[in-house]
Amino acid sequence: MSSPKDTTSLRIAYYLVTDIQHIPPVIRLIPYLGGIIITKNRTIYNHLLNKYATIRIPIFFAKNPNHARKILIKNRIRLVLYPGYNSLLIGKSVQIFHGGLSDKNYVESILVTLYNLILFPGEKTKDKVEKSGYLRFVPNWEIVGYPKFDPLINNTLTIKPTFNNERKTILYAPTWIFNPERSPIVKFSDYGESSVNIWSKQIIKALYKDYNLIIKYHSNLERKTADIYEQIDLLIKELGAEMNVVTKIDDNILPYMYQADLLISDISTACYEWFHFDKPIIFANPSPDHYLPSDDIGSNTYAWQAGDVINKEEDILRLVKENLQNDKFKVKRNILFQYTIFKPNGNATKRQADAIIKYYNRFSDRPYFLLVFQTWLWGKTRKAIIKIINLYYHWFRKDKIGK
Repeated sequence: MSSPKDTTSLRIAYYLVTDIQHIPPVIRLIPYLGGIIITKNRTIYNHLLNKYATIRIPIFFAKNPNHARKILIKNRIRLVLYPGYNSLLIGKSVQIFHGGLSDKNYVESILVTLYNLILFPGEKTKDKVEKSGYLRFVPNWEIVGYPKFDPLINNTLTIKPTFNNERKTILYAPTWIFNPERSPIVKFSDYGESSVNIWSKQIIKALYKDYNLIIKYHSNLERKTADIYEQIDLLIKELGAEMNVVTKIDDNILPYMYQADLLISDISTACYEWFHFDKPIIFANPSPDHYLPSDDIGSNTYAWQAGDVINKEEDILRLVKENLQNDKFKVKRNILFQYTIFKPNGNATKRQADAIIKYYNRFSDRPYFLLVFQTWLWGKTRKAIIKIINLYYHWFRKDKIGK
């Protein structure tokens, strides 16, 4: 199925809430589907206007979810695409994942049952949802691949060199610091997932004399006075390392991966994205007393089979040198990559768009307000069931929260 010549006939919206890293999956689909973008996040709204000023679809800033729903109805939207765990309950809902590769437990959350259609990036994510027991409650799903890779594979990714010297470049990409108070339903790791608090400054001190270092933060930051990010900025200045150590906040990590020779990360989608580049990876352990590499797909350290793990400060420089000289995890890394990403051939966006159009055509002629009523009732019912089940988990099955 080819993309439609006139995308204005498709009443489709994209709803962006959490942070700017949810933007790239949407940008990929716009040429195929058109539609409108709605966000209630001012940072996302401003980023879209500044970085993507040339996109030719309406962008709406919603004051709150109710305002967003009014925008949907005013524009007769029949289908909404979500790169995160949100749902406005108006129109059919499609989960497209902004990442979806990570070993974090959120993929197995009961919230996946809120969607009429889920488009998986590969077998691994689908298997994690199936292992959780929720896949059978998802009405429609398909494995389409990872559209974020398409510009890289098709040589259309914009790359701006960060350094101009002969040094090897190390990319450090820690995940975001999870605040458990923000999500009573999705469970994350018991001992944290981000290495930024315990390893970032040690990594800078260990590497700045010999290597270029790009520190790419996850854009989901909660800034506070004298926080770790401010401490990092001060340390770089104290060391006089500004020429070889830089920090970045961006919606897309791939341009920085393209420039790097080795990645240091923790528990993140970035680990699996890096596997595409077929270069060494080292994992900075967010909790050395509790985490070990695991071959259990439900473990938060499943990716750690593909690299060495930093558990103490003296590991950093030694492991970087060793892995740049000898890529001993190459075979395992590629096995995990093939399991995680479906057909990385540059056509994932088209497969994703085709799946969406095929599903859209099943209800494109249904009377609009009948569709609104049906999807609202379906969504409200599912949300009520999720709340009841989640209460049960919190009272009697804490092991099932988020799984």
